[in-house]
Amino acid sequence: MQTTMDREREQDLELRLRAYERLADQPYWPGAMTALDYCLALALTVALVIGFYIWGV
Repeated sequence: MQTTMDREREQDLELRLRAYERLADQPYWPGAMTALDYCLALALTVALVIGFYIWGV
């Protein structure tokens, strides 16, 4: 026997699953990082490491 809380949780889970399924069907996932984003993040990391190494020497 389900309580009201169980039914609400089930409905919320179902709603979330449907939302993610709709997003997964789209060719572009909003907010997803591209290869360019990863390359730029790597370049920034390398620049910071080198910069702080030079600063500390």
